[in-house]
Amino acid sequence: MVGSGQRAPGGDPHRGEHASQRFALSGTDASAVQAYAAFCRDYAQVYRRYAGAVTGDAAVGRTLADAALQELGAQWPHALRSADPCALGWVLLRAATAFRRTSTVRALQCALRPQEMDALLLHYRLGLSAARAGGAMGVSAGVFDLLRHDALRKAARLDWGLNMPRGIAV
Repeated sequence: MVGSGQRAPGGDPHRGEHASQRFALSGTDASAVQAYAAFCRDYAQVYRRYAGAVTGDAAVGRTLADAALQELGAQWPHALRSADPCALGWVLLRAATAFRRTSTVRALQCALRPQEMDALLLHYRLGLSAARAGGAMGVSAGVFDLLRHDALRKAARLDWGLNMPRGIAV
């Protein structure tokens, strides 16, 4: 990873990095730094698209997703000792976007568990497979499919006309 003021091959100090990686993982060994860089490579775009979708603003979503990834970087040694670093990252992303969510997303949150709402959004709005979306959330593809199925079952029982806003399409 390129530190502040250092140049990557080719002269660009940030080539090949995500904005969320432009800080040092102080006191962290090289393999942990590489694991964090790989995590960002694998999931930064999913985080940004998700955050843009729940906030209704791609630029705000990018800023919030990058902030969540930076916070994950600060907690990376702890994340590596956890059952799944992706699950911690997802918790941080949800927290980063909590106060900027659209009214539609907030309405869905009243009817569904957080992970169920995320499963619907990741699959139907962002078009992600169960494996890709589950990986981002820190759950298996099978668990993701169960969350999505449960969310659809609950959504089918909702009184969409009386208790939910008309424009509730995620």
